[in-house]
Amino acid sequence: ETAMPQNLPIELLVGLPRPQAARRILRECTSLGVSRFSFFQADKGEPSYGQSSLWSTGEWRRLLIQGAEQAFHTRLPVVTHHNTLYSRIAQLDATSDKFALDLYEATVQLSAARFQFDESVVAIGPERGWSAAERDALRQSEFTLARIGDRVLRTETAATVAVSLVVSMMRLL
Repeated sequence: ETAMPQNLPIELLVGLPRPQAARRILRECTSLGVSRFSFFQADKGEPSYGQSSLWSTGEWRRLLIQGAEQAFHTRLPVVTHHNTLYSRIAQLDATSDKFALDLYEATVQLSAARFQFDESVVAIGPERGWSAAERDALRQSEFTLARIGDRVLRTETAATVAVSLVVSMMRLL
């Protein structure tokens, strides 16, 4: 009978992954409390992933509900789709911490990142990685390229670990 808390002020910006990976991301990161998912067609991404029945049948919403049920929570995150990474990052607020996972050009470990704001955006590239143009755009939009460790992770694993690290670093749990 008490009001449910809001979702955590974390946006997950994801290059469209394989539909099976997207399903896991939607369910598990909803359980963790992500407030927004922004999926985009990445330069190196597979265009057909956006045509999956996951997105056309409403299955994605059922996965959000499953994730919220798992967490005994009633608030669902917002899910948006963007044609490119560039269109979404152009809309972002300047008052959020911005991190892009990148194994190759990262300047910091995500677990050691410094947080200045109450909101965070975590960008995860497609399975083939960021293009040079996407990395440049992320840097220009004040994203810090960060790594989780020295291993290449599946997209869904990277998303879950990154959100968990951000939550713990923000001291929101």
